[in-house]
Amino acid sequence: MAKCISCGKEGAHTRHFNGGYVCESCIGKYFSCPDCGEVFDLDDYVNGDAGNGFCAKCAPEH
Repeated sequence: MAKCISCGKEGAHTRHFNGGYVCESCIGKYFSCPDCGEVFDLDDYVNGDAGNGFCAKCAPEH
């Protein structure tokens, strides 16, 4: 199992788009794309929330 990039706790399984994983306890500190399931930093306006609830990569499909 992977360590969380936010808190270091073992058992992280949600993939951060830029590498690494985030645990369930820390997932609220990130934007989660409901389409691809990856998480993004909340202040990442280039890759993260494109304003429609999806990441920039998935937004064109919606």
